[in-house]
Amino acid sequence: MSKKGQGLVGAFIGVMVAGIVAIGVTIPIITSTISSANLTGATKTIVDYAPMMIGLVFFVAIAGLVMVR
Repeated sequence: MSKKGQGLVGAFIGVMVAGIVAIGVTIPIITSTISSANLTGATKTIVDYAPMMIGLVFFVAIAGLVMVR
């Protein structure tokens, strides 16, 4: 396998690990913390967008990685 192919495989392994951490661990913990917090009104509305933003950042990171390669 060429160096470029090894780099691509390593990048996708890194993306998979990051995906497991971001989607499988971080988002449920943040969602649980937000629901147990005593937030109301505009603060709750803004904080409720945090899991979506983490997912969006992860998606943009994957798209950037694929576009660079």
